[in-house]
Amino acid sequence: MPHDLDSKEIAMALQIFLSANLRRHVPDYDPHTGFALEIPSGTTVGQVLSTLNIPATEVALLMVDGINQGLEFALQGQERLGFFPPIGGG
Repeated sequence: MPHDLDSKEIAMALQIFLSANLRRHVPDYDPHTGFALEIPSGTTVGQVLSTLNIPATEVALLMVDGINQGLEFALQGQERLGFFPPIGGG
């Protein structure tokens, strides 16, 4: 699992869920349970992506507790994050 962000103050863990091809960025990812990541309060969604080595360009939708948010949204801990790639079709 990914390592914690450097911090002096640790918030409660986030629960992170990755969809489709984003799962390749986290070894042994379990799509049923996701995984937990501890963050300092105030960490942005974009910083979480960076910590996970997921390029923001690979993410089309960012959900925080079921609400669409942007990269600059500040987290407090205990949120549920869902990351979704663009969906292609034809």
